[in-house]
Amino acid sequence: MGERGPTRAIILAAGTGSRLVAQDAYPKPLKPVAGVPLLVRVLRNLQTEGIREAVIVIGYRGDQIKRALLAEPSLGLRLHFVSNDEYERKNGVSLLKAASFVQGDCLLSMADHLYSPELVRRLRQFDLVNGNCVLGVDRDIERCFDIDDATKVRLSGSEIKDIGKDLSEYDAIDTGVFRIGPALIQELERVRAATGDCSLSDGVRALAERGEFLACDVGDARWIDVDTPEAHQRAEAMVRVFGDELGDEPGASHAPIDPEGLELFAPTWVRGLQPYNEDHFEVAGARQGVARMMSNESPFAPSERVVRAILEAAQQGNNYPAGASTLRRKLGAREGFDETNVTLGNGSTELIDIIIRTFVSPGEEVLLSVPTFSMYENRTRAIGGVPILVPMTEDNDFDIAKIVSAVTERTKVIFLCTPNNPTGNRIDEVSVRRILGLGLPTVIDEAYVEFSDGETLSHLIREFPNAIILRTFSKAYGLAGLRVGYVMSHPVVSRLFARLKLPWNVNGVTVAAAIAVLEDQEEFESRMTRLRQGRAYLVRELSRMPGLEVVPSEGNFVLVDTSATGVRADAVVAGMLTEGVLIRSLAVHHAARSFVRVTVGDESQNARCVEAMRRVVSRLSRPTQPIPELTLRSNFDAE
Repeated sequence: MGERGPTRAIILAAGTGSRLVAQDAYPKPLKPVAGVPLLVRVLRNLQTEGIREAVIVIGYRGDQIKRALLAEPSLGLRLHFVSNDEYERKNGVSLLKAASFVQGDCLLSMADHLYSPELVRRLRQFDLVNGNCVLGVDRDIERCFDIDDATKVRLSGSEIKDIGKDLSEYDAIDTGVFRIGPALIQELERVRAATGDCSLSDGVRALAERGEFLACDVGDARWIDVDTPEAHQRAEAMVRVFGDELGDEPGASHAPIDPEGLELFAPTWVRGLQPYNEDHFEVAGARQGVARMMSNESPFAPSERVVRAILEAAQQGNNYPAGASTLRRKLGAREGFDETNVTLGNGSTELIDIIIRTFVSPGEEVLLSVPTFSMYENRTRAIGGVPILVPMTEDNDFDIAKIVSAVTERTKVIFLCTPNNPTGNRIDEVSVRRILGLGLPTVIDEAYVEFSDGETLSHLIREFPNAIILRTFSKAYGLAGLRVGYVMSHPVVSRLFARLKLPWNVNGVTVAAAIAVLEDQEEFESRMTRLRQGRAYLVRELSRMPGLEVVPSEGNFVLVDTSATGVRADAVVAGMLTEGVLIRSLAVHHAARSFVRVTVGDESQNARCVEAMRRVVSRLSRPTQPIPELTLRSNFDAE
């Protein structure tokens, strides 16, 4: 090893950093990483390893960077600032602006490469002779965070043979930290004179051809190029786990752990989510005699046949679930498919989550026609996807032209709910065929198909392998509390889902109940008749009330517009709660604030709802009556 090494470092901080800070109030070098500006972290780590003088090449928003560094009390370095008004050119031009400071041996660093002091130590102690230069390289290629964007290095022993982002054969990754001398400046000046521009890689290649640019293996020293939001998130995680100096032992130098700080380990899209709110279920359970007409449940308890099947299955609760294949065969056979076309889920909500996680990566898009079931949007956001919300027409029809025009190269899945929750209308087969013709995975959610006058669209799977039919036992079959849903799809798609879903995701009691309810066809038809009659009753009676407009529905619910009464939906919901009837406001579905949704109940519940609505609307429509506060917050609708 040689002497301790140079005490001067040059840091390139002139670029725009548009991929990381496009809309931020600060330039890229000042982007906070775990609360400390990125460039401040770089300078601190250089300072820790004996660097006493730093030359900062600034350009884009350079005055802001200069003010921030001069005001930073933790920096004991002697700072020089060099301006580069050609900051949109390559990084070699930035180094040439500081050429007068490269009179001898010095370090060179990128402002957006965060690294541990150990990396600096290795470079300063590297045995460098004859005016050669050296680049810190990482031979552990697998740990590189963004290999596609990384600068690759091909080596022969300790000599660099080639460098560039597009190398197909390489041995190491460029860490962005160098030890340089006047020879590199001379080569960059030559390239600049010949071409008008130059990159550091140009200079490295020129010296490498003469065997004068070496590589220093940084070993286990941690580093990361912080130039994208994803890399920034990884850098923050590295600091949280390994401390400010990115040391060897996780947690070794940490203060007492702050419980609130654990939230920072979650991705930003998870931190931005609101949890599913189940208050309405708690309210319904805590109040005796309340009419549950808010979540599109069936008003009918499981039949005796289903209860017997549940009790028998419960006696096998010590064993892993059985019967899933039987249930899949029965479900497939009803549509002319076999079990390879059917995937079971713990409710259709789990299947929505599986579908999205199967096809969508963070930053990719999911198309939704709104207002619609809120879980499509919620689960998209949960994995970092981007929901694209396409409004329905003023008549609550699917706007097919806008759905098609909203497709981009980032679109991965389209969701169509038919009959739609909460509008209750269907999408015609011709329109569905037009959307399926785009070739994108398209989910046709038929949660309410049993209540509809139309037929299932499951036959489209035979023609369009991208068609995914989603169903549930929560509505018509009355098993919402037991949680079972299913998807029908092409076997290739089913195999994709099988790779992702957890084993035994549907328990044995639920499987037994689902098989039994399918076999209880007479009871099912009887209940469906009563529910369709109840729906017609609610539409008829609610339509007779002044100011209420009822939207025709093919689901087990009716949508009611209260706007003509002058009363907001949340006030109507609160008023109905005082009457012992739970209904829903639909703001979370991206519906207007004047809409409420009423689930069809049994005959007594429907009559009770109509009388309660008559009293509430009459009371709240009077100008002298105060609007009650909403006592039940609603974030997301139940399935």
